[in-house]
Amino acid sequence: MLPMEKRHNFYEISERVGFTLRRLMAGRLLGMFVEGIGTWLLLMWAGVPMAALLGLLTGLLAFIPNIGAVISGLLMVAVGFSAGTEQGFWAIAIYLIVQNVDGYIIMPYVARKTVDLAPALVLAAQLMFGALFGILGLFLADPIVAAIKTTLQEFSKNKAARKGA
Repeated sequence: MLPMEKRHNFYEISERVGFTLRRLMAGRLLGMFVEGIGTWLLLMWAGVPMAALLGLLTGLLAFIPNIGAVISGLLMVAVGFSAGTEQGFWAIAIYLIVQNVDGYIIMPYVARKTVDLAPALVLAAQLMFGALFGILGLFLADPIVAAIKTTLQEFSKNKAARKGA
């Protein structure tokens, strides 16, 4: 469907976008793993029941931007307070610690190393895509923005190379 002379550029851009999306997914999986294991170990240390299950749920829900952290936090606090007041307060503290470490240290580092997207751009895209397409839009906002950014960078690089040649 592409003219022969345009196929090479298309394949280069497609390869670059695929590489970027694989890095984005690897970064997201790393964040999910750290959140899940960190939550599990800290909840187990604090004596909160079902620590492994809560860690697993926290890790899985970390895939959903913005909403997943709130849902896992509510579950964690509810289970903590069901075991006692002390465990409930520990669950709140652990939720805050894990989310802050993940949100302010791990994910910005991973995002900068993988796709180099501005946080304001990602948040705006998540809000816009979430409002337009619901939960599916929220899931796909980051990959779509990363793919668009990579494509535009490659177009710009190709155009500069043609001007310079």
